[in-house]
Amino acid sequence: MAEIEYYTRYLLSACAFAVLINCAVSLLRLRPRKKVYAVFRDLATNEEYPITCYETAVGRSANTDIRIKLPSVSRSHAVLALRKDGFYIFDTESKQGVYVNGEKIEKKAKLAHGDTVAFGMGIMKFYIGSEASSDIKNTDESAPEYKQYILTDIVSGSEFPLEGDYATVGREPGSNIEISAPNISRKQAVFTNENGAWYIRSLSKTTPTLLNGQPVLQPTALRPGDVIKFADFAFLFGEQE
Repeated sequence: MAEIEYYTRYLLSACAFAVLINCAVSLLRLRPRKKVYAVFRDLATNEEYPITCYETAVGRSANTDIRIKLPSVSRSHAVLALRKDGFYIFDTESKQGVYVNGEKIEKKAKLAHGDTVAFGMGIMKFYIGSEASSDIKNTDESAPEYKQYILTDIVSGSEFPLEGDYATVGREPGSNIEISAPNISRKQAVFTNENGAWYIRSLSKTTPTLLNGQPVLQPTALRPGDVIKFADFAFLFGEQE
């Protein structure tokens, strides 16, 4: 009798443990998946930041939801907020400001799918909806055809077509425009396409990027005829024929 009681006690304990494990597994399976309302994609690193909350803090601080480790980004730079009529970006008194499609905002601005948002030197592409991770392209046949642009080396005459949404310049192997010179930074500058318009952003901390003789201090729109210099190398920006 004592032996039966001994085994029964262990059997009940095993059953209780099995029930506990089953409950834990069920809770994990039933845990709701976070809805992705939008996505920010860093144009320099291609890293994606899913937006899963109604308010998302952006900045250099470790306490922000989207952390951008760049000196030009304030500790608390901006807040992305989902409202009834859409997404808004708020500048939280940052030093460098917030730029939407190349234009500095005053306190806040409403964002649309495909907008480019610059936090200092950190440039993000904004996409609405969970499908944004696949980097949606506009395939609407009625969409306007954008002009094609090209960079021409003023000295050698070499041409570099600007294609897609992104082009890099630097000494780093694999750059779209690779310049193997010691006075050129590994990552010198980046060109970004924003709804058919091209912008330039300097990435170098040592060698300035000049646009028509002036240092590029923030994302700046380009126009045909602009001259861009990286140290001793000069390029002409223009339309491709």
